[in-house]
Amino acid sequence: MESKLHTLFSVLDVYQINRFGKFLASPFFNEDDKLLRCYKFLALYYKKQKAVPDNRAVWKAVNGKVVFSSLKFSRLYSDLAKKLEEFLVHDALKQNEQERLLRVAEIYNDTKLPKYFNDAYTLAQAKALKQPLRDAGFYLQQFKLEAAYNASAEQKQSRTVEKNILQTLSALDKFYFINKLNYLAALMHYKKFLATEGEVVLAHEILAHLKQSDVGDTPLLAINYTVVQSLLEPENVKHFERLHALLEKYAQLFEKDTARNFYAFAINFCIRRINAGNLKFVEILLELYKEMLAANLMYDAKGNMSQFDFKNIVTVALRAGDAPWAEKFVRSYKGHIPVADRQNAYTFNMARLYFYQKKYNRVLPLLQNVEYSDVFYQLDSKTTLIKTYYELGEYLPLMALKESFRIMLRRKKIISEQNRINYMNFLRYTAMLYRADVKDSAKVHALRAEIAALNNVADKGWLLAKADELIT
Repeated sequence: MESKLHTLFSVLDVYQINRFGKFLASPFFNEDDKLLRCYKFLALYYKKQKAVPDNRAVWKAVNGKVVFSSLKFSRLYSDLAKKLEEFLVHDALKQNEQERLLRVAEIYNDTKLPKYFNDAYTLAQAKALKQPLRDAGFYLQQFKLEAAYNASAEQKQSRTVEKNILQTLSALDKFYFINKLNYLAALMHYKKFLATEGEVVLAHEILAHLKQSDVGDTPLLAINYTVVQSLLEPENVKHFERLHALLEKYAQLFEKDTARNFYAFAINFCIRRINAGNLKFVEILLELYKEMLAANLMYDAKGNMSQFDFKNIVTVALRAGDAPWAEKFVRSYKGHIPVADRQNAYTFNMARLYFYQKKYNRVLPLLQNVEYSDVFYQLDSKTTLIKTYYELGEYLPLMALKESFRIMLRRKKIISEQNRINYMNFLRYTAMLYRADVKDSAKVHALRAEIAALNNVADKGWLLAKADELIT
C-alpha cells in the first residue's frame, strides 16, 4: 500500500521538490537531520520520475548500517509527511501574494500599529485591483480587506474617520451571491441524477433581488446568475445566448477550472437542444469547443486532454459537416491525450473520420484489431464496424459481428438497460435494411416509417438515411 509520503511526493513538480529541500535545510523549520537525508534520497527518484526504491534502501541511506526497524521507519515517513504538509501550507501562502499582503495588514491591525496598517492596506488593495482574475476568492479578499480597514477605524475611535461599511457589505454580498448561485446551479444539475431533498434557503429571495439589480459590473455574478436562469428556464434560448456572450467576453478573467465549469453548462444546454431536434446547435456546440481550445481550457494541469473530450469534439465536428477541421484536430491534438489512451483514441477517431469520408476500406484495418478497455469505446467502435460492413455490402462479416455484438450487450452488466435496448434495436434494423427487397416499395416505406417512429434506437439518423437510399 502506497504511503501518504509517496502520494504527496508524486504530485509535486521539480520546483516544489527543490523548495521543500530548502525548507527542510532551514533550522527554523526542521532540526532533524534524518528527515533531510531521507528527503535527499527520495528527491533523486522523484525528480527523474523513476520507481522509488524499497523501504530498506531508504533506511540504509538515512541510517547507514543500523538494523532496519519497521516501526522506526514508519515514524520516519510519518514525520517527513508532516513536514511536507507544513511546507505545502507555507509554500501556498508564499505563492499567494494577495493572501500574504492581507495577513500582513491584519497583523498590524492586531498589534495596533495603524501607521503600518495603512501602508499594508493600501499596497494590498493596489495589488488586488491590478490583478485580472475576478473569481469568488477576489471578492472574499476584498471583504477581508475592507473588514480589516473598518476594524482599524474602530481602533482610532474617531467619528471623522471614514468607515467603508457599504464597500465591506458589497464585497461580502458579491462573494455570498456568487457562491450561493454556484452551488444552486450544481444542485439543480445533480438533481437529474441524484436523489437530493430539501429547499435552498433564500434562493428565491436572492434570485428576485438579482432580477431587479444590475449585475453587469460583476462578470462572475452575471454568469452564475445566467447559468441558474438557463437551468430554471431550459427552453429559453436567450439565457444561453447571454451566457455565451458573457463567456466570450470574460472567460479569461477566471481560473481555468471556473471557466471550464461555465462552458460545461453552455455545452450541456446545446446538447439538450440537439437531442430535442434543434440541429442548428451542432455548429454552435462546435464553436464552443473551438473557443475552449483557443483558451487552453480543454487540458488539465499537465496539459493532458481527456480521450472522451477528444472523441466528443471529433463527433461534433463531423456532425457539423466540418471533416477537414476534424482531421486537422485529430492529427494536431492527439499528443495531448495521455500516453496510455493515445493510440486507441487516435485510431478510433481516425476510423470515424474515414467512415464519414466514405473511405470504408481504411476503416476496417483500424478497428478490427483494436481492443478498447472502455465499454463505450467498444460500443461505438462495433457500431462503426457494423455500418462499414453494411456500406461495403459485406453480409457474412456483418452478421457475424451482429451476433458477437448482441452477446456482448447481454453479458456486459455495466451497460444500462436503456443503452442495451438502443443498440439491440440498431442491430435489428440494420439487418432488416440489409435484407430489404428494394422492389417491394410498400415494405421499404413501412420499414422506414417504423424506424422513424422509434425512440429507443442508436444511430437513428444513419438508419433513416439508409432507408431513404433504398426508397430512392
